[in-house]
Amino acid sequence: MDATSSTLNAKQRRKLLREQQRKQAEGTVATATTDIKQEASEPVKEEAVAQSKPVKNEAQDGGAQLNAKERRRLARLEKQTLNAQQRRLLKRQAKRKAEGVEELKPPVKKQKKARKQKTDEDGKPAKSIHLTLFVGQLPFRATEESIRKHFAEAGDIKLRMLTDKKTKKFKGTAFIEVKDSKALGAALSRHHTLLQGRRINVELTAGGGGNKSENRRNKIDTMRKKQSDVQVEKTKALIQKHIDGREYKLQKDDVDERMIDFLSWFDYETAKKALEEYNRCVSDRVNNRKAFFMGILKRFRQTDGVE
Repeated sequence: MDATSSTLNAKQRRKLLREQQRKQAEGTVATATTDIKQEASEPVKEEAVAQSKPVKNEAQDGGAQLNAKERRRLARLEKQTLNAQQRRLLKRQAKRKAEGVEELKPPVKKQKKARKQKTDEDGKPAKSIHLTLFVGQLPFRATEESIRKHFAEAGDIKLRMLTDKKTKKFKGTAFIEVKDSKALGAALSRHHTLLQGRRINVELTAGGGGNKSENRRNKIDTMRKKQSDVQVEKTKALIQKHIDGREYKLQKDDVDERMIDFLSWFDYETAKKALEEYNRCVSDRVNNRKAFFMGILKRFRQTDGVE
């Protein structure tokens, strides 16, 4: 090499030296990479940790003759042979073995017991009923005792009165929860009744309070319509009873759709009182029986039958 280099100038000698170093580095990297790949292909055992140390040392010895770029490349190749999960597994196994801890068995998942489906008296699956009601337009001076008394027909109820977060004053709205469908009907019958001079609203809730989505609004509208239809049917049945009864003076021509709508806004007891009042006051001297009946209904609309 000395004889050859004497015939070359400085630039050529540097080029020749770099070429020799490059060939030597490529041979070292290839050897180290082959050894690392062989270790990665073997099963993950404790011996693999011990055997990997001399390979790493050899790579480090060879890396001393490499430039910085080639050393970084060699380090990347070492990391790529094992993925992150395999490296963590090796560390955990080595640590547990050093501490004398046995391998932990994966926890056994407990199977959930199947829920028993509720059935009715006939053995058929029972339908779930939403038993929560919203009560609005309550007087601000109403108390828990007065509200419970007003819904006494519904039996024992759970009551939640809404208050202002800052002032803690009653907001005039509440939620009540009843026990069964019979109590639900009794509570709904208090819709548009008077409590301390205010006509209250009693409505079914759609569930999932606070959600103002289109689906929720549609559910509430459907429930309101259903509730209104039930109230109208009850009113029609009551009117028909007074028309058919011999002890009553109400005639079929005395009632029209407007009066039925008027009466359906009353609770059942108030509507019954209004019809009884008409039966008591009407006579043959009344020329316009419809107007006379409507006058009674308007008066009851204002007072709920309380004189």
